[in-house]
Amino acid sequence: MHKKHTLYFLSILTFTFLSCTTGKKAQSRKMDIAGIDSQLVQHKKTLSELDIHRQQKQSLNEIDDTASNRIRKFINTATGEIDNRVTQNTMLIGGTVVAREDWNKLKKALTQSQKSLKNISDKVAFINDLLKRNTVVKLDQDVIFKPGQYEVSPDVAAAIGNFFEPAAKEIDVFIKKYPSFPLSLVITAKGYADGTTIAETSALYKDLKERLKLQTDNPNSKELNQELSSARAQKVIYLFQQFTTDRSGKGQGIRNILYLYEGKGESFPNPKVTDYKTDDPRRRVVLLFWSVFPD
Repeated sequence: MHKKHTLYFLSILTFTFLSCTTGKKAQSRKMDIAGIDSQLVQHKKTLSELDIHRQQKQSLNEIDDTASNRIRKFINTATGEIDNRVTQNTMLIGGTVVAREDWNKLKKALTQSQKSLKNISDKVAFINDLLKRNTVVKLDQDVIFKPGQYEVSPDVAAAIGNFFEPAAKEIDVFIKKYPSFPLSLVITAKGYADGTTIAETSALYKDLKERLKLQTDNPNSKELNQELSSARAQKVIYLFQQFTTDRSGKGQGIRNILYLYEGKGESFPNPKVTDYKTDDPRRRVVLLFWSVFPD
């Protein structure tokens, strides 16, 4: 009888010890998960700050609209991932963990939370790095194009690498910095023109009117300058596309590259400048933007 009581007491003691041990481990796991959630919430705050930075750069024409929209979607996706993970963890660690399946849930949640934290941390670092960089190259149209033309001379075409190489090197450095990300590249050219009237007797007027024939029979000055800026932006994109193809060995290894061009006409290229004149050469530019994004 005494032996039975001893065994019963030992079994209760063992169960109590194991329950206490499991409870301490569970509490430790909860604290670990809560700590990760706190870091994720901080990353969410950082992402919100980065989104404000994105909007500021877009308003200053320091990133193009396509890049800005992609960064915004990237930030929104990352923020959603944080919200989902924190919500799931809050429901789990707020309860009383007793059953074995709950203990297993805690271990699984901790592992998933650690992976989420690493993933989000990498994304925050990536976007922060991208927004800190100067991702735009200003090309003076007066240097690349002759007056009244939107084609380039053979000499300029042969030396075009001098204009594009700095941007290409910057892209290379950025891509190599993030080897774990499958990346895509977006190249956008925005063309600008001054407010000078294009004479109806000029060859440029006839060329631009021909390009616009599907839109209007009697183009005004703004429409002509809009088309001129678009034609020059289109040419810059073509030249950069050829440059990147030749530079990478006849296009080998070039994947997920999107080339875009846009004519901005007589609008001002730099919002910070307040003293533009009608025939201001600072208005005759093509801005070449590059942006890299995880697929």
